[in-house]
Amino acid sequence: MRFLAGVLVGVAVLGAAAFFLLASGLFEVAAAVPPGSLETHLARFALDRSISRRAPNTTNPVGKDADALREGREHYKDMCVACHGAPGVDPSEVGEGLNPPAPDLTLERVQRRSDGELFWIVQNGIRMSGMPAFGPTHKERQIWEIVAFLRHLPSITPEEEKALGAGKKDGD
Repeated sequence: MRFLAGVLVGVAVLGAAAFFLLASGLFEVAAAVPPGSLETHLARFALDRSISRRAPNTTNPVGKDADALREGREHYKDMCVACHGAPGVDPSEVGEGLNPPAPDLTLERVQRRSDGELFWIVQNGIRMSGMPAFGPTHKERQIWEIVAFLRHLPSITPEEEKALGAGKKDGD
């Protein structure tokens, strides 16, 4: 009984401390200040678990379609490159100001996600990260086309880099 009371008191103290931290304004929310290691790890853990729980368990139905890849590149250019950039293409100034920063989509931790997880992210967005939900504005096939291009992104050709804006400077 004493053990259970100790656990309950410990949880109450931790809850009160968390409330005090948040209520006092001590928790930094400025986008100009990078998140700390603990915040980054906790947020990534919560994100991964949430996406894993909600994402469909399916493969991309248009993943091998050359037309889908081309369409996905055009959607990526219009909707994604400003924040995420691409090989040979820097993000825009807006993208560089995001905190947390938009991930490089060629990273192994991104490419390791299932097709269903990538689809879910593009369709639903990620709250408080700058990642919008494209489900309300795009058809399901268009989202799968974007996923197809995301899979292809690590191996894009110089021509595809140029099509995405490689070599352009602001004002070009």
